[in-house]
Amino acid sequence: MTSAWLTWPRPPLAATPREPVAAKAAAQRISFSGPQARTLWQPRLERLRHAALAIEFEMVRQGRLPATLVWTGYDGVDALTERARAIGLEAKPLKASLGYAADWPLEASIDEPKRLLDYAFLIGAPPLDALIAGPAADGLEQAAMRFGYPACCTRSWANYLRHGGSDPLASLLACDDKARMPAHLALAVLGLGPVRHAPCSAHCSATRDRSRAFLDLGRELGFVEEMAWLEEIADWAVDASLVNGIAEVTTAAFRCTWLSDEGTARARPLRHAVRRPEKRKAAPVEPADNANILAELGNGFEAAGFESPFAMRSRFSTVVWEQTAALRRATSAVHVGCRDGLLLELIAQTRPKLRLYGTEEDAAAAEAARRCLGASLPVLGGSSIEALAALSRLVPEGIDLAFVDPEQLGGRDALAAVRAIAKTVIVIGTDRSLHRFKDMTTYAAAMGLALLPGRAARVSAALSPANDRLH
Repeated sequence: MTSAWLTWPRPPLAATPREPVAAKAAAQRISFSGPQARTLWQPRLERLRHAALAIEFEMVRQGRLPATLVWTGYDGVDALTERARAIGLEAKPLKASLGYAADWPLEASIDEPKRLLDYAFLIGAPPLDALIAGPAADGLEQAAMRFGYPACCTRSWANYLRHGGSDPLASLLACDDKARMPAHLALAVLGLGPVRHAPCSAHCSATRDRSRAFLDLGRELGFVEEMAWLEEIADWAVDASLVNGIAEVTTAAFRCTWLSDEGTARARPLRHAVRRPEKRKAAPVEPADNANILAELGNGFEAAGFESPFAMRSRFSTVVWEQTAALRRATSAVHVGCRDGLLLELIAQTRPKLRLYGTEEDAAAAEAARRCLGASLPVLGGSSIEALAALSRLVPEGIDLAFVDPEQLGGRDALAAVRAIAKTVIVIGTDRSLHRFKDMTTYAAAMGLALLPGRAARVSAALSPANDRLH
């Protein structure tokens, strides 16, 4: 059952989120703070996912809930339906979805398209009416109450849906004056419990009561250790935000992102100049159509080696997070081959005092970066070697950090030019490179690069000062 995951939030379904399988997306985009955190929490999160499924199924079996909604990949359909049947429940397929962006596919092409899809199943006692998962004839509020929503959360969720929302955490993450976000609420999108409904506020007492009931049932089912982990998570400090449609939750152990909705009435600023908000402050948002979403997430993603605009922004956001310590120590940085300046913009948002520079060989992309970043962040044109030579004249004392994609750098001479001006070189792994090589260590080895021992991360890594043979 490890291939199945609970929907977030519980049904009823009444809106189409920008990312249909948000729980899967958030789980796939988890980046751990380091090797120790990964070793400890990656298996724990998998066991918590298994426990949450068992608890939810038991709630349905006992009649506490009329049904629940579970997603699975094609290969997990038989196991899911058999598990439901084994405890006297029925599994009824509702829909299939490719999602907004397919992240980290294991194969470049798959002969059977059905294997690319995720499948939603309603799980409940027979005879099972699939209509109970959608807006009910007796009203959305009544349907939400049947699925375990407290009265206060029912009203809030229904109003949010009526105003075009689909992500129940979006308004809380985007709230400028939010108090400390409880970890169970911020991480609810992972589908691990104990929060399984859309809460009305960050500190709803009825939601806490439902959470305690979830934990108690988990212990009754024998998941004592797993429930202890959930209680440990409850004490974590978390940082949560919604910026330009990217929802992000960060803890000391890991960080996760997903493509959220923008169903609020506030106006969203355009990406014309770098803004320097307070750390982690959410940007205002407004409804956007698909064309605007693509524009805001960045152009040129294919040339940069990414599968979608969201994938590019998500990966670059992860680079910034993975290199937090290096950025904190630095006073200057350059992105070699910066395209339209997205990575520099994300760095500027979190480290506004850094002196930032970009180089870009493509004249149109360089001009787009200048429009986006403004005159305060120079973007130098020409080949990498020419631009780096110009940068060395502009900054004779050198640059602290250089971010590079080795596949687009242009050979050993260009790498030597980067090393000549930068004290530390950070290698970026794109979708294209990681599809081929699977991880940063293998990627670096294939390119003839040596990484600093023990520091390779998911999508970025620092190069060792040792000689290399970039090809």
